[in-house]
Amino acid sequence: MTALAHRSELPGRRTQAEALSTLDALSLVLLCGLAVVARRPGYLFSHSLWLDEGWVADSVRAPLRQLRLMTSSTPIGWTLLLRLVPHIGPPERLRALPLAFGVAAVVAGWSVGRGLGRPQALAAGLAAALAPSALANHNLKQYSADAAVTLLLLALAAWVEAGWSPRRLAVLCLVCVPALLVSHVTMFASAAALLALAVVALLRRDRGQLAWTLALGAGTALVEGVIYLVFAAPGNNADMQRIWEPLFVPLSDGPGRAAGFVVTRLASALDRVGFGPPLLAAAVVCAGVAVLWRARQRAAAMAVPLLTAVLVLASATRRYPLLDDRTSLFFTTVLTVVGALAVGQTVAWAARRRATLPVGLAAVVAAGALLVPAARAAAAEQAPVSSMRAQVAYVLAHRQPGDVVVVGWAASFAFAYYWPDQPAFSPTQNGSAVLFRVGYPGRRDLVLTPQWRVQSLADHALRAAAARSSSHRAWLVLAEAGDGGPVWNLAVAHARPGGARVVRRELPRLVVFDAASGSPQ
Repeated sequence: MTALAHRSELPGRRTQAEALSTLDALSLVLLCGLAVVARRPGYLFSHSLWLDEGWVADSVRAPLRQLRLMTSSTPIGWTLLLRLVPHIGPPERLRALPLAFGVAAVVAGWSVGRGLGRPQALAAGLAAALAPSALANHNLKQYSADAAVTLLLLALAAWVEAGWSPRRLAVLCLVCVPALLVSHVTMFASAAALLALAVVALLRRDRGQLAWTLALGAGTALVEGVIYLVFAAPGNNADMQRIWEPLFVPLSDGPGRAAGFVVTRLASALDRVGFGPPLLAAAVVCAGVAVLWRARQRAAAMAVPLLTAVLVLASATRRYPLLDDRTSLFFTTVLTVVGALAVGQTVAWAARRRATLPVGLAAVVAAGALLVPAARAAAAEQAPVSSMRAQVAYVLAHRQPGDVVVVGWAASFAFAYYWPDQPAFSPTQNGSAVLFRVGYPGRRDLVLTPQWRVQSLADHALRAAAARSSSHRAWLVLAEAGDGGPVWNLAVAHARPGGARVVRRELPRLVVFDAASGSPQ
């Protein structure tokens, strides 16, 4: 009878397990759908690319042999993935790649929580979908990949600890290699994860586990170092270090000033987590870390403070800006997900007894009252103003034979992506991580300025346009983000004594030259 009863229960248990697996899959699909909707795809696929996105998008117009030149400011794997985006839809379709990694971050976040339970997985996935810092950055750059990779490594660290073996550890280390090709912060996240696993081995007094972790960790660091030196180091030049100077730990000002700087940056990051003011957000995140620790996921728990320490060290050594809004999006997203684990754990605990159900409900309401408005406000933030797509379309529709198009330096990158003719790219130094410039050799109807905010170059561009234009007209294409300031207004003013006048003031501007005077002086 016992055997028969046992056999009769097996189909029921199998059916229940299948139902729960289906529920997991359905919840994950819904969370991924929410992540897509929250990131406003209609806006992403219609808003014109701006300066920082333009030099990323240009990589798809360059020949493959120039791949390293075009990836001076982005990971080389990211540049390659952009080439795989189908040529379907509007030109802004390239933003499908960061959108896809935004969805991948939800899957990784869900995986972090799944080892604790379904409520925790749901809370973590929901947090990854609605993380305010992720929703506020509408960029073509690799920031969403940074978040997805960091959460993935956090989940893998918990997986390695749960059933430790050299094979599992090797999987974690091997994942770091392709991850680094799409996300430079893999170096920081992998260091935190592997250090956390080494600490776990020390706590367990397992010399074999510690030896494996140190050996494979050292090998991973070596491979990552080679990849960084070959593909990423040129972008971390003296010009970029000067730009990021305000976000480096000021060690030369003394320990008190340095500590105060770190605390201020951490408070700023916590303010973007989505769980209220910094102190409250810190308490929620610490509660999430405690949940991981109590669930014996000590590597994942320790990886969070270790990641913080690694980022501080990277800033102190002038390798990475400390907790910048965009470049540290991955860190604030991780904090949002870890904080959500505390909410999920509270719900799981409260669901065990009818008397404690109101506690779980209160936790959900309180977390939602903090996170949802923050997510809505972040999602509503606009990307930097850009009308490059509209400017190019207007010039193409209204230019006359003999017209010349003058393009500002900041506008040149997005212009090269939208303008139908094939651009050329050549190495240069322009005071940023971007080590190439745009050109159109042999095209007398296109004048591009090689540097930004240099008055003599803007003046020369208008003189060249006047000399080349047989129609005595020049279109002035400028980027709202980058070509602002007085330079171009002064350039037009300097051209007026020679017979130049502006007949269209909105972008793209139309400058008409006096035919009798030949060219402005």
